[in-house]
Amino acid sequence: MNFKSIIIAVAITAFFVSNTANAQGNTIDSVATSKVQHFNFDDMASETIGKGIKRKWFHGEKGQMTIFNLEKGAHIPWHQHPNEQITYIMSGKVKIKTIIDGKETFVEVGAGEVIVFPENVPHEFWALEETVDLDVHVPVRQDWLSKELPDYLKKTKK
Repeated sequence: MNFKSIIIAVAITAFFVSNTANAQGNTIDSVATSKVQHFNFDDMASETIGKGIKRKWFHGEKGQMTIFNLEKGAHIPWHQHPNEQITYIMSGKVKIKTIIDGKETFVEVGAGEVIVFPENVPHEFWALEETVDLDVHVPVRQDWLSKELPDYLKKTKK
């Protein structure tokens, strides 16, 4: 198993651990009626959602996973959402503005590093180089389920 597979497995495990309380209440009947889904990022088409920003994503009942491909200089504007976000930088490097200990702070996150944003914590990204970013959101981002981009993504610039 390669390093990339291990990190993806850790992200998926973190997602399921966050839902352990619900899983413990399942019965054989409820598990049998659950829908198992199978995805392959390599087979998915990318969608352009801003200048220099492409994504591929899927969701289950309780969470979602996204791969962002960011060109150097790509910018994801300041925003927040009612979802926990686990971000793993698979390759490249980003500069992130967020709130840590009540202060607006800048953090650089590079290949192999993870940053976790609790729900409703604002954040903003700049790609310092070409970057591949794997995000897990729990619960599913309701603002992504429509075909309309959220307002903050309409403000992307490069």
